[in-house]
Amino acid sequence: MLKSLEKALYAADDSNAPFGCCLLYGEERYPHGFLKRGLAWLVDRGHTLEVYDCSQVSLQDFLVTATAPSLFAQRKIVHLSNLDSYQKADLEKLLAWIETLPEANSIVTHLFLSSFKLNGRSILVSRLKKKYITVKSEKLKPAEVIQRLLKRAQAASVGVDRRVLEALVHLHEANLPLLEQEFEKMALYVGSGGKIDHAVVDLLGVDGGGGNIFAFGDAVCEGRVVPALTILDALQRARTEALVIVAMVARQYRLLSRATSLEYRGVGASSLASALKVPPFVAKKLANQAKRLRPKACAQAFAVLRDADLAIKTSKLPKTIILERMVLKLAALK
Repeated sequence: MLKSLEKALYAADDSNAPFGCCLLYGEERYPHGFLKRGLAWLVDRGHTLEVYDCSQVSLQDFLVTATAPSLFAQRKIVHLSNLDSYQKADLEKLLAWIETLPEANSIVTHLFLSSFKLNGRSILVSRLKKKYITVKSEKLKPAEVIQRLLKRAQAASVGVDRRVLEALVHLHEANLPLLEQEFEKMALYVGSGGKIDHAVVDLLGVDGGGGNIFAFGDAVCEGRVVPALTILDALQRARTEALVIVAMVARQYRLLSRATSLEYRGVGASSLASALKVPPFVAKKLANQAKRLRPKACAQAFAVLRDADLAIKTSKLPKTIILERMVLKLAALK
């Protein structure tokens, strides 16, 4: 997905390239942000960019303005967004106009189209994909997110423990914008030539305790009361929200409930990782934790977590006491 967008952006940067067109559609926001940054990069490279919003300008006005010579350059790149604001008849006219550009391409060198609300059934998608680049904006896979972060680390001359990236990607469900923000903070802290490891993550309080949130969930599910309470104290000193702590433990028990089911009992760590869509090292931990828990224990755990969630929202008891009671009850389950 991002490679296709990069291809279109590099083509737009090449003054000798033929006319090109790229359509980005779909609801995932990161690729749209990626395109926006790419267009800003083209401006920095000296290209003239004109941006139009279909919700603000009629098709007729767009066609007149886009084909008019620029005050700043003879040739220009055009970005037209929010295409879903146009009716089907307007989209048909837009397609007809695009078809004329390769022959009379004296002004517009590259056209970028984007919309959050268009889907694969749109005539724009079906017609443009036959000749130009069309990209569906989808959530990046964990492996793709890790590769993006590794490239950032290389560019910043910063070393990074891959297991740290796997843990953070798993924790944040491959939310790349958030992970990039956290990564930039850690990279700035360690500096060029430094290395990001679990100690750095914990020190900066990334994710409300970084690796600690995983260690806490493991200690609770494994019945290790003292370590669980010790890590809980560290999380609270890092000002981690009580509801976030409950939510992360609940997430761990949701995975455990599947790992303890008859469907997955006895399967290897790699098969479990594939089934649960988690990294292999997480699957290995879950498999070990599942050995000490009966399926009934997971149901009891959800009742404890529900009570803790309700108490945090309604009780006058200190949140520390509520969380400590939750830990004691969960650790006792077998």
